[in-house]
Amino acid sequence: MSNTVTSQLRKSITKVTGNIMQEIVYSDPRKKGLAVGVKVCYAQYSQPIIDQIIEDMESKGYKLDYVRYNKSPYGPGPYNSIPGTRFCFYKK
Repeated sequence: MSNTVTSQLRKSITKVTGNIMQEIVYSDPRKKGLAVGVKVCYAQYSQPIIDQIIEDMESKGYKLDYVRYNKSPYGPGPYNSIPGTRFCFYKK
């Protein structure tokens, strides 16, 4: 696995939850290319789990911009109608 925000987030989620991450994810550039938003489709994590994921990602050198849960459709596009948790981290 490469050393991208997406791959490192997948590793962090697997580490924190104790389960191999099997959810579909997609990522896209944010903050004029300085950050990456990663949406974990159909996943909703509790706040303690989110805090542990953030802590693990920050220990790897990534800085959190935001985390949010998208539960309703918004805007056009195939991925906007899929609920899930979006993490956004600044690149190293």
